[in-house]
Amino acid sequence: MLYFLDFKFDIQQGLLFQNQSNVPLTPTQSKLLALLIESKDKVLSKEDILDHVWHERVVSEQVVFQNISQLRAIISDEAIKTFPKRGYQWQLELRTPSASNTPSDEHPIKNTGRASLPLIIALISFTAFSLSALFWYWPSSSITASHDVSQKAQSVLLVPISPRFEGHLTSETQALNHTLSTNYLAPSNTSSAQAIFNSPYIEYKKLVPSSDKLIVSGFVYQQRIEEEQVFLLEYRLQGHLRHWQGYLYGSTVNDLKAQLKRKIDSLVQSDYFYLQIDSFTTSELAMLNNQDPNDLDVLKHLIERLLSEYNHNVASARIEQMISLSEQQNHPIYMAYAQWLKARLFIALNQFQLAQQHLEQANNLMDQADFNALNSEISKSLADVAAHHKDFPTIQKHLYKSASQARLANRPVQEIRAYTLLSINAYKLKRDKEKYDYLFQAKTLLADHQLDGSHYMLIFYHFALFAQTIEEKQRFYLKVLEQPVTPENYWVFFSVSEQLANLYLGQDQSEQALALASNITEPARKHFLLAKIYHRLAQPELAKQHARISFNTARMQHIDWVGLDMALKLLELGAELQDETDAMIYRHYIQNTARPRWQLIKREQLSKLGVINPYEQNKKKI
Repeated sequence: MLYFLDFKFDIQQGLLFQNQSNVPLTPTQSKLLALLIESKDKVLSKEDILDHVWHERVVSEQVVFQNISQLRAIISDEAIKTFPKRGYQWQLELRTPSASNTPSDEHPIKNTGRASLPLIIALISFTAFSLSALFWYWPSSSITASHDVSQKAQSVLLVPISPRFEGHLTSETQALNHTLSTNYLAPSNTSSAQAIFNSPYIEYKKLVPSSDKLIVSGFVYQQRIEEEQVFLLEYRLQGHLRHWQGYLYGSTVNDLKAQLKRKIDSLVQSDYFYLQIDSFTTSELAMLNNQDPNDLDVLKHLIERLLSEYNHNVASARIEQMISLSEQQNHPIYMAYAQWLKARLFIALNQFQLAQQHLEQANNLMDQADFNALNSEISKSLADVAAHHKDFPTIQKHLYKSASQARLANRPVQEIRAYTLLSINAYKLKRDKEKYDYLFQAKTLLADHQLDGSHYMLIFYHFALFAQTIEEKQRFYLKVLEQPVTPENYWVFFSVSEQLANLYLGQDQSEQALALASNITEPARKHFLLAKIYHRLAQPELAKQHARISFNTARMQHIDWVGLDMALKLLELGAELQDETDAMIYRHYIQNTARPRWQLIKREQLSKLGVINPYEQNKKKI
């Protein structure tokens, strides 16, 4: 066991601990950390790292930088030093356990001089014995945390795949489940494909309490493509941190099984499901795409990541690749999906007329593909275009159609979302009656379908948004915080925590506000909220400490909206404290990261702090 800062690292098993708590690492991160520590006296080139960590796998040099950044985000910026054009080297002091205090593992050896040979031999013997004992007695859940490749192959549980229509394709679905059961075990608790698609994270936590496995399930359809009857498998892999969804066509059940198994094998042997930070998955998806450029499922996920990162140029090129590839493979769903992605790109670029054209094309293609679940999402995007023009009748038309398509597809969550969007658009266009009518309709559907509490979070959030009094608003905020938190609704949980903290501060209830911040587990957002609270409490020095932590964490994790708000907060605090330390860094970050919409919203503050020239800003018509 090796110690550094408040961490200890079991180099043999690739397990990292911080203050006695396990820190999840991907297999790649474990290998890279071990290599850096073992080679601490040497500057490792990118070629050295690629050779030792990835072996025969074909990956780009960018993957090395990405994984170095991940380790810095987990441990410390100072842990690994970059030597330009040379490579990377471990920088932190390493300590080993003291022979006199081995049971506690708390007091590392102090280097007071040269150890005697007998002591060294004794220490080596004891360490070997301890590691051997650790191997045999360490709880299995801790061992699986390292996600060894051999264990990954057995880390997928099968929730039986269902036919699209009850009573249809029964024998074919049974045959598919039977062949898959030879590779994947069933979870100890029962569930269904419908439950996995309705409440993926909640069902996952019910089925896999230790978060060390993946769940796979899906639906089987029968369709006709160019006069040929084929099977379509819509599958979903759900993990603790994220999911994967794709669409496979096959002429037989065995063909579907073979394709799905190849897909799962490729995914579980990558780091995609184990990376702690979403932005780090982009390079992993690019690597998967390099390994199999013809995989449309991978390409879809890569494009969606690029769009979420506002990397519009690369996303555009990838979309054209997807359009061409889906036509070559005659894949109707992805032909429509690619047009939908292109429309989403144009919406992001405020090119709504072009977006409309591609959405109509996607809509026609998806009608031909006979796949209502995705057609429902395309109808929502058409409503987004209408919302830009503030055309409420057209918004209603598209969202009614989206709800109808979702119902035909038996996707209650999508149907409820359509009514929630109707309520939001009514609110924005000051249609008071409709905003409540649609929100109550969404709430009624939730009850009818008996969906879990996590789905109520967004409903209660909007009731709070519509509330007429502080007391009513606070009551709905508290209802939000009572619901289960999932990756999908975490943004609601955080937003409500921030707004409720502001209400508490306005009522001189600082302890309640600070308690809300303590419930935020994600570091960038937690310190973001603490910085704002302490600033409101007129404690600028404390506010600055938390703002710096949030800013640096957000930069490493590419959470731009947090980084931008904290850069602005740090400039405000610097002006207040008459301390310009690092002000240039904050200004530079804002100028290089902020998008036009954010600059427009923050224009007055940016101008006051000297980040932008107001005359230039008006000239650019942001």
